[in-house]
Order: sequence, then C-alpha cells, then structure tokens
Amino acid sequence: MPSPPATLGDLRSSGWRDRSVKDELRENFVERIRRGEDLFPGIVGYEDTVLPALERAILAGHDVILLGERGQAKTRLIRSLVTLLDETVPVVHGCEVNDSPLRPICAACRALVAEHGDDTPVVWLPREKRYAEKLATPDTSVADLIGDVDPIRVAEGRYLSKSRSCIKRRKRRLQVFRSSFRRSSPK
Repeated sequence: MPSPPATLGDLRSSGWRDRSVKDELRENFVERIRRGEDLFPGIVGYEDTVLPALERAILAGHDVILLGERGQAKTRLIRSLVTLLDETVPVVHGCEVNDSPLRPICAACRALVAEHGDDTPVVWLPREKRYAEKLATPDTSVADLIGDVDPIRVAEGRYLSKSRSCIKRRKRRLQVFRSSFRRSSPK
C-alpha cells in the first residue's frame, strides 16, 4: 500500500476530497448500508425507536441530542459513531486546530500554505483522535465547552485561545457533551 501524501501538492494530485464531518458520516454510513454491515454493533433493543431516528439524522446531516436515563446506551451509541469517520484525514502539520490543508481557517496555516504552497507538510490524523468527550456539569461554562477564545488574538492572527487547549480539540471531530444532570424523582 502506498504511503499517504506528505505535502499539499501530493494531496491535491492524489484526488483526495475534503468533506465536512457530517458529509463524512453520511457517506460512510451509506457505504456501510450498501455493504450490508451492522450499523451499530453492540446496541440492542432500540431497533424500532432510537436507531431509525439516529439513522435519519445522520443521513440528513443533523446535529444529534440523545436524552435518557442512565444505562440506556447513549454514550455507547455516540461512541460507535466514531467508526463512521474516515480512518485518517489530512491536517496541516503542527496546526493546533487540525486544519484541512485544502481549506485552512487559522491564520498560521493560511500563512504556512501561502509561504510553502504545494510543499506545505501534511500529516494524517487517525479517527480515534477525532473524538472528544466533555462531561458537562451544572457549573460548566461556555469557555469550558469551546475554550477561552481571545478575540484580540484572533484579530491579530495569533493562536485562537489563551490556553491553546480547548479549541484544539474541537475542529473536524465528533464532539460529545455528556451531562451529569439528574432529574429529581416525583414525590
């Protein structure tokens, strides 16, 4: 098997097509249906309720919210969606937000592509590194979920967040926010 493209020029000449995460999920889901594979292995008992709704949501490119009591396979189901991502995707080498080499959004990657052109280095991110899970508790803030974005730094073209940690994990990934909220039982 040939090695994957290592530069932007090699990537362009390979014919690789850049897709959104939703398009990637939908296309890989359809391919799995065509091959007759089990769509959600290990998920039992929801064949007539949750699974058809989730299948329609993936096909339509919708965002998904799963609500339910503890132990109803919500986390297992959402984690199984990772298998619908491509095995690897190209990213600009060293990019903190995993920018697509074909459509970079951060200033650093745009500058790198402008400077190096087709010689811009590309690395391949495995699907397992494209899944992030955040436990949301009642005291979770927006900054906890998306990062502490400093608009001045963005305007100046510098890195996106003060900490460089939260935003990095959000782009081109499946992002799951799990809640620890508990419903109080009726008295």
